[in-house]
Amino acid sequence: MEQTVYTNYWQNRLSNVKKEHGSYENEEEAIKGIKAWWELHNEEYPNAEFNRTNSGALEIIYQDDNHFYRIEKRTIEGALPTRKYTLRKPGEVEALRSKHNLHEEAYLFEELAEPYRDRLSQAMADSTKLRNYVYDNEGRPIRKLKEK
Repeated sequence: MEQTVYTNYWQNRLSNVKKEHGSYENEEEAIKGIKAWWELHNEEYPNAEFNRTNSGALEIIYQDDNHFYRIEKRTIEGALPTRKYTLRKPGEVEALRSKHNLHEEAYLFEELAEPYRDRLSQAMADSTKLRNYVYDNEGRPIRKLKEK
């Protein structure tokens, strides 16, 4: 089944980097995802510019012309990833902490306070992605978990 989604990309014109953040059912949810990301990083951009491109994409220029978010409308097969998450059991969390030799200031998704988990769910829009990162105490991703 085909469906239309709105995907967030962070882009840097200087280094030609483009990173996908998540896909959403509508453009408003995609904007909320970007704002949740800013909130997690304690960033505010009250003067962010929202510009519609000729292709119909929405670009959000937040710092300067070289750094921006782009929301693109596209069609996918199947359903969007779910944002609903299930938490690992305490024993699984301890085993993963040990396996990845995490220091006391690094947290797995399950160890974060619920408001941070909710913001991350909004920002990444994929519960599978959420469990694949190590976070700081404020819910900001530090790095991906590596399989050994």
